Amino acid sequence: MSKIWRPRPASEMPPATREIFLNPDYERDLHDPFLMLDMERAARRIVAAIQGNEKIAVFADYDADVVPGAAVLTSFFRQINFNNFVVYIPDRHNEAYGLNDQALATLAERGAKLVITVDCGVTDVGPVETANRLGLEVIITDHHLTPEVLPAAYAVVDPKRSGDLYPYKMLAGAGVVFKLVQALLVAGHWPTVSPGWEKWLLDLVAIATVSDMVPLTGENRALAYFGLKVLRRTPRPGLRGLFRVLNLTPEVITEDDIGFSIGPRLNSASRMSHGDEAYALLTATDEVLAGTLARHLETKNRERRTSVTAILNGINFDPAAPLLVAGQPDWSLGVLGLAASRLAEEWRRPVFLWGQNGRGEIKGSCRSDGSVNLVELMKRAHDTAGDLFLNFGGHIGAGGFSLAADRLADLASSLLGAHAEVEKLVVSHEQFFDHELSFDAIGEETYRALVPLAPFGVDNPKPIFLFPNLKIERARRFGTDNNHLELFFPHARLGRLS
Repeated sequence: MSKIWRPRPASEMPPATREIFLNPDYERDLHDPFLMLDMERAARRIVAAIQGNEKIAVFADYDADVVPGAAVLTSFFRQINFNNFVVYIPDRHNEAYGLNDQALATLAERGAKLVITVDCGVTDVGPVETANRLGLEVIITDHHLTPEVLPAAYAVVDPKRSGDLYPYKMLAGAGVVFKLVQALLVAGHWPTVSPGWEKWLLDLVAIATVSDMVPLTGENRALAYFGLKVLRRTPRPGLRGLFRVLNLTPEVITEDDIGFSIGPRLNSASRMSHGDEAYALLTATDEVLAGTLARHLETKNRERRTSVTAILNGINFDPAAPLLVAGQPDWSLGVLGLAASRLAEEWRRPVFLWGQNGRGEIKGSCRSDGSVNLVELMKRAHDTAGDLFLNFGGHIGAGGFSLAADRLADLASSLLGAHAEVEKLVVSHEQFFDHELSFDAIGEETYRALVPLAPFGVDNPKPIFLFPNLKIERARRFGTDNNHLELFFPHARLGRLS
């Protein structure tokens, strides 16, 4: 069914809100970090560890919305000349998501006394118990929804905790870590840190915030707005090297460059190899090494594209089936979600793709076209088939799962049976436009009116303009995978953009 275009319903922003939105202010728009539950407790413990030269382990997830958070903490430690720390990023292909017993045992063997998580841990009750038995104290920094029973960690810093008074709940994981650094700057005495130094961390925070697709409202808008300003002047050799590889002009980098160029290269490390490579790029201090790492990530990104294309070309399925389930043991686990997204969009149905990890488990990713809640679908399949999955989770439109290899034969039939029973959601075909324009109106004045609305993202989408009665003269596809489209319009006269 084709989209139905309608004018977006008008809404008026109060003058005070409009002023805050159009003119972000660092001091005004960033909140006191100590309003978060356990923030003071966490900061005091970390300061004590630094003063006592205890080994600190930073445990971070492997994606572009998290690795920058680990780099934020590394930057802080380096700035205060504290070197007794280690960063642990799990192997996407062969380790469990989040804190896991194997990783914690490794960190304990390496002499760690305190573990700080980045963007994970708030649901890891069992692994935190393991950490406690190993003599590791754990400080959790996370931004996910919290369970009824929190892990028995030394501190749990998460603005979504029940009873937390922090005014803004939608920070990315790296945003929470930035707030922790703000608290550390207050809680300790650091002669090597000048006032306002933490603003130089905002390039990392902006990358994570845009990559995580959290709402670009409130404090996130300020972090992304000022983070982009820092990113355009970043002193980090790794990012500068990546800009050169991608032919990006630093002075005009936007959120689109993060979303479509920088973020995917950082993600390609864990998808095709290991997240350590993205971390190494962000924390590199040598220009030559930084350039080598940037070129390496570009190579991995090309491999990622090739892997996705191979999966897409290797799938055959019944077009009448209500959902697609497919997999091969050698499919790259890191690209299954990307391939599933492409298929769900093309075929307009839920898609489940799987591969096999080094431990022999089946691991997969799923995406929905909006017609069903994937979590409810997997829960129904799990219960009906007698504990089908080892674990599963996600949200309404995207998720992941794992199961033992001997249950693979039950996967497709269980999901098909569950699909017949779960509630079907209404997929809207309405699309809204913001304003009607003519080509004559595209010029400097229009451009200047749009600039203050950026950065664009979730809950602040780019405006959509309607050009009535516009005819397409011709079109052509281009790009490596022919996934870009160029349109030609007859007699189009554009206003001048200087």
